[in-house]
Amino acid sequence: MSNEIEHKTIAELEAMHTGTLMNRRAALLKCPEISELPPQEKASAFGKIRFKDTTVWQQAYRDLKGVLDKREHLPDKQERKAMRQAQAKGRKK
Repeated sequence: MSNEIEHKTIAELEAMHTGTLMNRRAALLKCPEISELPPQEKASAFGKIRFKDTTVWQQAYRDLKGVLDKREHLPDKQERKAMRQAQAKGRKK
């Protein structure tokens, strides 16, 4: 079963480093759908951030996306590689 994710307020999310927020996003996205569980496990699924099919998960994801939308864009690995290559081509001329 997946790990439980601690609930954070918007103020707590805003105080976090962008990398930490991205790790939290990845953890939220790894949560399974509740429909994948056997019926006996579904009953205990609500109230904690463990499953995507809960309102708690949906609110946590909305809050997280709202905070991330206010942050500057950090380039991913492919974007950084493209920038380095473009920079190297500019130096060769």
